[in-house]
Amino acid sequence: MKKTLLALTTAGAMLAVSAHAQEAQQLPELLTKENTATLSQAMKELRAAHGNERNMVKLLDAQAKFEFSPELRPKLKEIFGTERPFVTQRVPGGAKGQINYVTRLAPYLWVQGNGTDFSWAELTAKISTDKTGRGMNATAVWPSLVIARQEGSAHLQNMSMTSKQQRGADGVSYGTATFGIGSIVVRDAAVGGKDARELVRFEDMQARSESVRRGSMAEIGYRSSTKAIVFGAERVERVNLGFRLTNIPAKAMAELDQSLRAQEESQLAPEAQQALMMRQLKDFGKRLIQAGAVLNIEDISAAYRGNVAAIKGRITFQKAVETDFDSMAALVKKLVAHFEVRVPVALIKDIGRAIVSKSVPPDTPDAAKQIEAGADGLVSVVVGKAVTEGFAVVEKNELRSNIDFKDGQLTINGKVIDLSKLNFKNEPKPAQ
Repeated sequence: MKKTLLALTTAGAMLAVSAHAQEAQQLPELLTKENTATLSQAMKELRAAHGNERNMVKLLDAQAKFEFSPELRPKLKEIFGTERPFVTQRVPGGAKGQINYVTRLAPYLWVQGNGTDFSWAELTAKISTDKTGRGMNATAVWPSLVIARQEGSAHLQNMSMTSKQQRGADGVSYGTATFGIGSIVVRDAAVGGKDARELVRFEDMQARSESVRRGSMAEIGYRSSTKAIVFGAERVERVNLGFRLTNIPAKAMAELDQSLRAQEESQLAPEAQQALMMRQLKDFGKRLIQAGAVLNIEDISAAYRGNVAAIKGRITFQKAVETDFDSMAALVKKLVAHFEVRVPVALIKDIGRAIVSKSVPPDTPDAAKQIEAGADGLVSVVVGKAVTEGFAVVEKNELRSNIDFKDGQLTINGKVIDLSKLNFKNEPKPAQ
């Protein structure tokens, strides 16, 4: 998977600027069809230049010499201001035996001509490896990216990435990667406009992914956090997402890696490549289920005015046989899931205050009293209904509930939920 990381390092900015060539097809207001085609062709030429090579030294040396086709260069210059937007160079320094490279994307203002402009500061990526070319350490910093239209804009600041990967004997690269964005600010007018109003702001976004080999098994972990999401006077803090997928057969990881690389290097049309990739991922998922993989939901949480709502859980499958994969209904019956949900009563009241305050004019003589009464009413309805109907209990000033699914039966706080209206009689038959 180092080739994928290299592509992210040397051409990831291209994808970010274009909102990814494939995703751009869903966002025609941001990119013209011509520019989408140019960026897609650029990625295709980069992949072709990398070929089957996996040695990082040879890959990066080839990258340093690489030039896009004569037909593509003027089109890239219109987008990036240069015919070689990602310049890779070997640089001296580092520890003994370490080979170092630097890749840069020059700052530019891209006036696309369709009402959407992009401007960015210089992106710098530093990559190091050794003569074996099996390991890779990379860091990248990108101070600013602005996507602007007359009716709105988004400004991303202080973006960063670090990655440490080591390719094993089976060809799979294991390691860690961290990503950070200092802030994302979305406004309802062009950047710099006198009347530009901030719609939403994301502060200090961090994400970390890791893949680890443990004997014949592997596991994948992911964790992200956002310090705050601000919209108007409201502020949601400590928004976290963390999960870990365990009991992954390392052999299945290696075979998926091989098949995805073969798919990338194929000459199939984009639609055919996508269909092939989906089949490969479905087959991988099937193998995970059969191997007893477990998805641990370690943390889904957020805080509002100091009170934290959280979910933790675990998802797996009972032993599945081949025929279970022929029917969604049969497969669902093998699903086993458990979730623990905790919501502070004070948080429900705070949400009530925020909702009611929008309908009470601030100059109302007893505004505060009305808002408090409305918030108490919401707590009474939400908490009262959940407890009296048996869906939750109140412990230590928290509304708590356990959600379980097993043998096709859903229970919330021990109460069975009727799922008879859900059926799979009309599901499509599996492809032969």
